[in-house]
Amino acid sequence: MRLRRIPQQAAAVELFISKAQQYLGYSSELMGRNMFGQKVGYDSQPWGGAFVDVVARESGVRLPSFTSTAAALAECIRQGNFSRVPKPGDVAIFNFSSNTGHAASAFSQPHCGIVTDVREFFSTGRFITVEGNVDGGTKHLTKDGVHQKIRTVNDVILFVTPAAAAKKLTFNERLIKLLDRGRTKFDGTDLKEIDEAARTPSVIKLAAEIKYGDRNKKIEIIQVALALVTDLRGCEPGKWDQVTAAAWCRYQRNIGNVGTDVDGLPDVRTLQRLGRETGLFTVDEK
Repeated sequence: MRLRRIPQQAAAVELFISKAQQYLGYSSELMGRNMFGQKVGYDSQPWGGAFVDVVARESGVRLPSFTSTAAALAECIRQGNFSRVPKPGDVAIFNFSSNTGHAASAFSQPHCGIVTDVREFFSTGRFITVEGNVDGGTKHLTKDGVHQKIRTVNDVILFVTPAAAAKKLTFNERLIKLLDRGRTKFDGTDLKEIDEAARTPSVIKLAAEIKYGDRNKKIEIIQVALALVTDLRGCEPGKWDQVTAAAWCRYQRNIGNVGTDVDGLPDVRTLQRLGRETGLFTVDEK
């Protein structure tokens, strides 16, 4: 058999693979309780995506959250980050759900796993993964947990390639990114304020929760930050309108919120994360 030569991988991707392999043999507890679900905030739920999220976090690679694999699939397609040919370190999204215990439902979300070996792919269509929320496939490894699996391309929706952790952008880089992608445009006065926010991060005071229809200057700062991490466009600057709420929902899904936790309204924890990621603001809860 002729083996495919694997190009040298980035250090972050190599760490992504090795971190995944370190969890081989881990088993979930009764009722599907598991450390990965606990870390992402959704325990006793299908956790194949939570496993990918935790490993990505620990190895410093960037991916949309896979806690909801369906949301991750949509985001990867939106970004154009997908392929039908795998590389080691890719995340495979399968057209079947997790196949063990409480997660074994025909209506569960798609399953996913981290690709570790593709040497047989071009000759047989097979590749090796490390996956969470699966059984081991033998009578000795039947318990729901983290196991190595041999998969075929016929079961794959697409492969997703992680990126190394992003460097912090300068103000000019953020501004170019903002304007070049046809997002919400701000006038000259707004851009001056954006410049000031980028050089000295603003402090957003949350005396009360932001609600639909609210208007104020802090919303404008949040909108600028959202425009850097989502496809926010066409919003009314300074107003929490439907366009802004939809972009906030997308951001919530991308960082791992699911179900009723995706509500289109900012909470302190999510605002703090957006502020850290963009460098445009900090949050004062007083």
